[in-house]
Amino acid sequence: MSTLQMKSGLRRKFAAVAGATALLVGGGIATASTASAGPSCPSGYHCLFEGSIGSSVHNYFNSDSDFRDDAFTSGHVVNDNSWSASNSSTGGYESHYYYDPGYQNLDFCVNPGSYVTHDRLSDDYVDGNGVGQRDEASSLLLRPTTSVSCF
Repeated sequence: MSTLQMKSGLRRKFAAVAGATALLVGGGIATASTASAGPSCPSGYHCLFEGSIGSSVHNYFNSDSDFRDDAFTSGHVVNDNSWSASNSSTGGYESHYYYDPGYQNLDFCVNPGSYVTHDRLSDDYVDGNGVGQRDEASSLLLRPTTSVSCF
């Protein structure tokens, strides 16, 4: 095998490795950008679901101090009736849900690109008493990254 043939073979191997690396890096970038979206929640929104993820929903773009005048797509009132949440923040905001209107008494929070399902939220089977997490959210405050442990 001549030196020229060896160099040509090495170039092809280098090109193949470089191409594969570019695909992996490109795929990683695509994955990272889509990871900021929570399931069944439009980009830029914070979503509460009446049941499991993908069920009747109410989408929030900004903080809301009182859910008593909000309704799911089913027509049911959001206040003290949510079972799941998804965060598709494009600005990196955590979704902080509170037991009471006016951002009183933190219930739970959801990180950007994350979600929590009804089976992960505690439930005392009494709505609106501020004890469990499911069926308790009454207000939403969007907050930049905090030290609070979120879903």
